[in-house]
Amino acid sequence: MKVKRLFLMLSLLVLATALAACKNDSEVSAAKKDSKVYNLQVGHVVTTDHSYHLALEKFSEEVYEKSEGRLVVDIFPSAQLGNERDLVESLAMGTVDMALANSGNLASFTDAYQNFDFPFLFRDREHAHAVLDSEIGEKALLSLEKVDIKGLANWENGFFNTWNSKKSIEGPEDFKGMKIRANDNPIHIDSYKEIGASAITMGWSEVYTAIQNGTIDGVSVSIPSMYTARIYEVAPYISNSSEFYVTAVFMMNKDIYERLPKDLQEIISETAKETTKYQRDLNKEIEDKALADLASKGFEITNPNKDVMKKAVWDNIYNQYAPQLDEEIIDSIQNDF
Repeated sequence: MKVKRLFLMLSLLVLATALAACKNDSEVSAAKKDSKVYNLQVGHVVTTDHSYHLALEKFSEEVYEKSEGRLVVDIFPSAQLGNERDLVESLAMGTVDMALANSGNLASFTDAYQNFDFPFLFRDREHAHAVLDSEIGEKALLSLEKVDIKGLANWENGFFNTWNSKKSIEGPEDFKGMKIRANDNPIHIDSYKEIGASAITMGWSEVYTAIQNGTIDGVSVSIPSMYTARIYEVAPYISNSSEFYVTAVFMMNKDIYERLPKDLQEIISETAKETTKYQRDLNKEIEDKALADLASKGFEITNPNKDVMKKAVWDNIYNQYAPQLDEEIIDSIQNDF
């Protein structure tokens, strides 16, 4: 009897040891699996001193640290991976991992961001941020999933202002006859037509030369983008016309995102959101410094009356596009925030 009991105890001990060894092997295997390094590329079209690039550098450093080196994000500025339209298309196809592009280029991919494209819709930055940080902004990010894009965060491009090579802009009548580079966005294009301008679409990397050789007279985009690209050298008539507020949408290919381990997905999503305020604040800082620098150099900066500008363009554009989009959201943006 004692022999049987001893044999049973020894058997249980052997079994326990074997199980422990299996568990240790499993933990070692899991640790090895979790130590895999994931290299991601993110593209944008502006220069390395723009808020896009500086915020992406912060994002890259944060995800590297949080993942203990398992996430490595390499940044490709100045349209190295293509202009914004190319970036979004490549993102949807999975040939680019991540991109930061202004929302004006998303009209062909989702209607949700077009609700934000109406001229003079947003009163100021704070109004735009409140909307984009609400459920409305989150739904816009989610709408990208139908084209295999994971929307990570709504960063900022900013208010679009027209700078040109021909004349000062004091009001809507000054746009008449001008050739303005615009986003490939129907609301933007028709808004310029409404005030007598011709809207011409082209990649951002082509704009400086196009103004220089007279292909276009000016461009409407955010001040940080124009300043860091030195557009004022060829378009010295500077206005704070603020016709559109445009979001910079931080995106990732959905399939690539979902193939990552869950913990790394969470790190990417959380860090993209956490970096939003940093990027927006930096964008404002760059804009303020740009305007101060240009004023100190003697550039004329005009401030057209936005109510007058809106009155010239709003009704026809709203009546043309709002019924095709989400009138409830557009009206809510104007009245509830």
